[in-house]
Amino acid sequence: MQPTLARLFALDGRRALVTGASSGLGRHFATTLAAAGAEVVVTARRLAPLQSLVESIELAGGRARALALDVTCRDDVCRVLDAAGPLDVLVNNAGVSDSQPLLACDDQRWDRVLDTNLKGAWTVAQECARRMVAAG
Repeated sequence: MQPTLARLFALDGRRALVTGASSGLGRHFATTLAAAGAEVVVTARRLAPLQSLVESIELAGGRARALALDVTCRDDVCRVLDAAGPLDVLVNNAGVSDSQPLLACDDQRWDRVLDTNLKGAWTVAQECARRMVAAG
């Protein structure tokens, strides 16, 4: 008997962390992972927008919790990863953009984009990998 697609990608008993989960793709990834059976830890800089996502996942029978996270701060990343517990899946989705034209964009605005989209993603991946390796 061939497994169904849902069983083939089942995540029962697994825990996933999704950064940038307050809207867009992050919200979609979190909902999809929860529907596949994963316990989902949803994160974003602001906690309030995550509450409706957690409620939506729980109403659909899934498990989720929300933690505020600023991916540009290594201490915050470590705090959240420690609070999340052992992870099986990371969706490193947090990102920002700046709609200023090139000549109007200053160093501070550009640094915000790089710190979030590059360094933030790297920091989350590195700290998550450290914990995953330590957990075997």
